[in-house]
Amino acid sequence: MSPGGHAITTVVAGAAAAWIHPSLPLTIGIVAGGFLIDVDHAVDYVLVNRQTDLRPSAFLRYYLEGQPRYLVLALHSYELFALLIALAWSLHSSLLGGYVVGGLMHLVLDIIFNGEFLPDRILAFYSFGYRAARRFRSVALHGQGPRARAPESFWRGFFAGARREDRKT
Repeated sequence: MSPGGHAITTVVAGAAAAWIHPSLPLTIGIVAGGFLIDVDHAVDYVLVNRQTDLRPSAFLRYYLEGQPRYLVLALHSYELFALLIALAWSLHSSLLGGYVVGGLMHLVLDIIFNGEFLPDRILAFYSFGYRAARRFRSVALHGQGPRARAPESFWRGFFAGARREDRKT
């Protein structure tokens, strides 16, 4: 899913949570899990893939067009969420519970909307162990799947995401 799509769904989920069960820690957790989970893309961009162009447009194009050589994405993993669920449950933490809810919403949306780029491996991709077994190499994770093209406009890319190159738009 596009970053803008995550932002919109996160705002809606946070507002719904605040209206249904007014709890600031729960709402903050949902917002953090729904949108800020993507901070791992920035970590991969700078530390793992050694990119130095810190302009938001360069960062967005880099990911929308599938350019990363490595995809660690530590926060996008079933294994982490299993640990966080156990921790939230044992600590009775509404903040951490909200993060889990928001983060799982984020993962489900990624699975649904990013499936066209990884049709055979989309469920496996969100396993940290699966990515680690392939040494986090993008080519081993994505294979020779369809290439993506980012829109020229930053905001259009932010909200609409990438389009497959083999598809008419």
